[in-house]
Amino acid sequence: MRYLLDTHTIIWYLTDYSRLPVNIENLIDDLQTTKFVSIASVWEVVIKLSVNRLSLNLSIDDLLAIIQSRNIILLPIHLNHLREYTHLPFHHRDPFDRLLIATAVAENLTLVTSDKENQLYDVNWVWEV
Repeated sequence: MRYLLDTHTIIWYLTDYSRLPVNIENLIDDLQTTKFVSIASVWEVVIKLSVNRLSLNLSIDDLLAIIQSRNIILLPIHLNHLREYTHLPFHHRDPFDRLLIATAVAENLTLVTSDKENQLYDVNWVWEV
């Protein structure tokens, strides 16, 4: 399977394992699964850090190095993601979440998210088993 980690999922994985269900920890740690983090999530983290809505004891370079060291692929934003974005209903107003949903749909990825609003979309998702 191929998974797209929601922004909160990767933040919790890197900073607060206790917020993740065990099956999600195992999924991310499993070397047999293909995991992606969208550059949109990195962008969101940088914005939240810059306006003091998030505190990390990591630099952005450290964050990217850890992501790479865990065999998580950094996924760029492609035009087909933006095309898919234009077709999404407005269940969710957050543009970053909407872009992640569009990316998951366009790339046929399972979104790893606890966000109930994300789960309203026609997208494969996983959280707790």
